[in-house]
Amino acid sequence: MQVAVLVDISYILNIATRIAAGDVPYAQFPLAQAPLTFLLQAVLIKLFGPHFFVQIVYAAIVGGLATVLTYLIARRIVAGVVARPAALAAVLAIPLVPLGIYAILPSPFYDPDGCIAILAAVAAILAASDRPTRTRWLVAGALISVPVFIKQNIGGAFLVLALGALLVDALARPAARAGLRWCLVGLAAALGFELIALQLVVGIDHYLAWAWTFALAGRGVTIERISSFADPSVIWPGLLILALALATRFLAARLRAPIFVLTLCFALLTRVSTVASFIDVNTLFPPLLVAASVFALVRATRDGAHIETMLPLVLTGTAAGTLMSLGLNGSTFGIFPLLVLAIAAVVRDLRRLVPGTTRLAPLAGAVLALFLAASGAAYTVTNARLLFVDANATGPVVRSAFPSLAGLSAPGPYIGDLDAILAWTRDNVPADDAMVFLPGEDPAFFALGRRPRMPSVYYYDVANPYSPAEVARFADAVGLRWVFVKDRLQLVEEPALEQGLIAALTERASLVAHLGPYRVYRR
Repeated sequence: MQVAVLVDISYILNIATRIAAGDVPYAQFPLAQAPLTFLLQAVLIKLFGPHFFVQIVYAAIVGGLATVLTYLIARRIVAGVVARPAALAAVLAIPLVPLGIYAILPSPFYDPDGCIAILAAVAAILAASDRPTRTRWLVAGALISVPVFIKQNIGGAFLVLALGALLVDALARPAARAGLRWCLVGLAAALGFELIALQLVVGIDHYLAWAWTFALAGRGVTIERISSFADPSVIWPGLLILALALATRFLAARLRAPIFVLTLCFALLTRVSTVASFIDVNTLFPPLLVAASVFALVRATRDGAHIETMLPLVLTGTAAGTLMSLGLNGSTFGIFPLLVLAIAAVVRDLRRLVPGTTRLAPLAGAVLALFLAASGAAYTVTNARLLFVDANATGPVVRSAFPSLAGLSAPGPYIGDLDAILAWTRDNVPADDAMVFLPGEDPAFFALGRRPRMPSVYYYDVANPYSPAEVARFADAVGLRWVFVKDRLQLVEEPALEQGLIAALTERASLVAHLGPYRVYRR
């Protein structure tokens, strides 16, 4: 890992460490996210201990599985419309080398985990549709329920849209109704099990209060975050694809493929005119998803609303739901497989809607995929998505020498500083003493194998619902002994830590050490 994003690593793994130690999220401490990513990492910590190499292996395996699933789904989508579906699907999957779910942020996180859960559900739905059996549809229904317990916005959008597409399919095709019934049974059984587990362990009221009410209060839902889907300056490549599909129908068959592909290539090359537009790979989501959705609507009107035909609409709505977190530039880093599947759907529908040529659709798909791969490589190599931290700090890449963080690395002074404070804490702070790190950028509790005692591990308002006075009361209640304040952060895009919080926690404390950017207070 060349760029460890400390704040994201620490948020997931410090909370997972707390859960592994026996604390119950929502009931005993606030958590604004759905639980499954944290629970999974807690299980890994219980099984293997706090060794960051385990999380590296996890991200590599899950990222690889997501790419394999994307390839299999893409092959299924283009099967029957191109001569070599396996070869074309392999080409379409090339962008996932630089843009796989864990290629950009290579540490456990809920957005990539939600994406692989969606891919598994889509694969199960298509498998059940192709060869319907009771078991296949039960499994598909159960898998549809999983993503919402990984990430609320991406999973909630997918659940509603997938279920809606299956209902429309069943209305249009009586033969699909038996499968829908078993799918609903599987969905209801899985949701029932998940909700009963939540009630028994944490209480549904606690879960709703933190994971939905508090989370929505922090991020909210605004149309502005999906406004790019209606911005002509963003979606024009998609409109061009739609216009070419219509216009080339009136050309001689032998001219359709070369004119379509050459025009598409010229249009894409205009994005290379500036470095910024070439690197901004996120802006390919709206045009390609819009094009795929329009083609899907045309196909559904003409050929019937089969679940396979409507898949682009599900993908588009799911992507739009994902954007409700941080908008187009902030929320797409873990869902590029959905864009690859949209390209596969464009290939399929171009082949059916533009007759008289067998080369146009696969060539167009290959051009789109290769451009996405090139743009994505520039995006990932330049750390464009990670600029909310000092991802391109001057100096060599430093690798952690702290045993539990082997494999963690980043440019700049941050890893060396972290190693130093961890070694000092290990040697000077008794294991049973309560401590807090402000603002919570470092995976200190995970690295030291110590349970957080304060209610929060991250002290910005997106994750911390408490005022300085309330935090101070918690500190007194748990017997907080040590306060670590980090003055030079890797994080560059958050507001300054509220000085009132530092003052409240250090009011009756003595400054006992100053190590690099860390001030250490003992209460």
